[in-house]
Amino acid sequence: MCLVFVSLMEEAQEKIVSLEEIILQTENSLKEEDPRAEVTRLKSLFYKTKEVLMAESKKQWIEAGNDEESWNFECPEEVRFKELLEEYKQTRAMQLKTAAEAEEKAFEKKKSILDKLSELVENPEDVDKIFPQVRELQQSWKEAGEVSKNKYNELVKKYQILMEKFYDYVKISNELRDYDFKKNIEAKVALCEAAEKLAEEKQLNVAFQKLQNLHSEWRELGPVPREMREEIWNRFKNASDVINKKHAAYYQSKKEEEVENLKKKTALCEAIEAIDLTKISSYKEWDKVTEKVFEIQAEWKKIGFAPKKNNTKIYERFRAACDALFEAKSEYYKSAKDKLAENVKAKKELIEKAEALKDSKKWKETTEKLINLQKQWKKIGAVPNKMSDQLWKRFVSACDAFFEAKAKAQEGEKSINVIRKERDKLIRAYEANRATIATRENNIGFLNTGKSKEENPLVAEMLKNIEKLKEDQVELVKKIKALEEKIRNAEEN
Repeated sequence: MCLVFVSLMEEAQEKIVSLEEIILQTENSLKEEDPRAEVTRLKSLFYKTKEVLMAESKKQWIEAGNDEESWNFECPEEVRFKELLEEYKQTRAMQLKTAAEAEEKAFEKKKSILDKLSELVENPEDVDKIFPQVRELQQSWKEAGEVSKNKYNELVKKYQILMEKFYDYVKISNELRDYDFKKNIEAKVALCEAAEKLAEEKQLNVAFQKLQNLHSEWRELGPVPREMREEIWNRFKNASDVINKKHAAYYQSKKEEEVENLKKKTALCEAIEAIDLTKISSYKEWDKVTEKVFEIQAEWKKIGFAPKKNNTKIYERFRAACDALFEAKSEYYKSAKDKLAENVKAKKELIEKAEALKDSKKWKETTEKLINLQKQWKKIGAVPNKMSDQLWKRFVSACDAFFEAKAKAQEGEKSINVIRKERDKLIRAYEANRATIATRENNIGFLNTGKSKEENPLVAEMLKNIEKLKEDQVELVKKIKALEEKIRNAEEN
C-alpha cells in the first residue's frame, strides 16, 4: 500500500490522505451528475501526493546508503486510478456525443418551428384562428430542448422578432392579448424576484450560473405590454447587475491574488537558488539544507495559482532549482559512497592476508604480521553498516584461528602462558569491541537525518548496542588487569 508518509505530509499539507482514499473519492464522484470539477481536483491531488511519496521514498533510499540508480518506486494504485480516468473519459465522451446529437435535433426542430411561425406571422389570417397555432408553436419551442450556444442567439433573436411582430402588428383580440400579457408579466416578475434573491447566495459562482439560467428563461418568454417593457426589464437588469458586479469584482480580486501568489513563489525560487551548494561539506549540513528545502516546498504547496501566463514558467523555475540542489546532494552521497567502497576493498585485502596466515606454524613471525594487520585495520575508515559486522567477523576469525592453533601448540608450556593466552584473548576482544564501537558510532553519522532517537528506531537500536559494548569493555578491563596481576605474581615467584 502506497501510504502518505506522515513525517513529510504533515509538513506539506494539513490533511493526510492516501492514494486509496483519493481513488475512493474518485469512484464516488463518478456517480455524480457532473463530476468534471471534482475529477480535475482529484487528479491533481493524486499526482501531487504520488510526487511526495516518490520524493520521500527516494530520500530514505539514498540516506540508507543505497545506490540512487537502483532506486525504484512502484505505485499499483496508479493503475486503478488511470482505469477510473479512462472510464470517466469514455462516459464523458458518450455524454458529449449524446448532448451534441440532442442539441442538433433541437436546432432542427426549432428551425422548423420558426419557419411555421414565420408563415403565420408574415401572412396572418383571422387572429382567433392563428392564435392557438402560435401558442402551440410557443409550447413546442419550449419543449424542443437546448441548442448549442453558437447557434442559440441567432435562433432566439429571430423567435423574439417574430413574436413581437405577432403581438405588435397582428390585430389580436384584446382579451387574448391581455391574457397572454398577464401570464408573461407574472412569469417575468417571478424571474425578477428570483434574480433579486440571488444576492443572498453565498457561493458567487452558483449565483452567476443561476443568473444565466434566468436570462435564458427570460428570452424564452413572450412580450409584456409596451408601457411596462422598460420598467420590468430595468428591474431584471438591475438585479442582474448586482450579481454581475460581484462576479467581476471576484475575478478582479482573483487576479490580484494570483499576482501576489507569483511574488511569493518568486521569493521561494530565489530562496532555493541562493543556497551556496559549494559550501556544503558534510552529511549534517546536507540534512539541514534538505530540511529547509522541504519547508520551502511545503510553503509552495500552500500558495495558490499564479497568473495563467506565468504559472507554468514559475513552476518550471522552482522545479529546476529543486532538481539542481538534489542532484548536487546525490553527487555528494555518491562521492561518499565511493570512499566507503575503497574502505571495503582495503579491509577485504587485509582479510585475505590474515586468512593466508592462519595456518602458519611460524608462531613468532606470523604473530607479528597479524598484529601489524590488526593495526592497519584500525586505521581504515568506516564501511557500509550492512557489511561492517560481516567483514570484522571474517577478519577476527582468521586471526583467532592462528592464535588458537598457536595456543594448542604451546599447551606444554608453563601455566603462565595459559594466563597470558587468556589475557591476550581478552585484549583482542577489547580491541574488537573498540573497533566495533567506533564503526557503529561512525555509521550513525550516515543514518542521522536530524530526527530524534524516538523518531529513528534504527539509530536508537544502534545506540543501545553501543552502550552494551561499552559496559562489556569495563568488564574486560577488570579481567585483563586481574590476569596481568596473576602474571606478575607468577613471574616474581
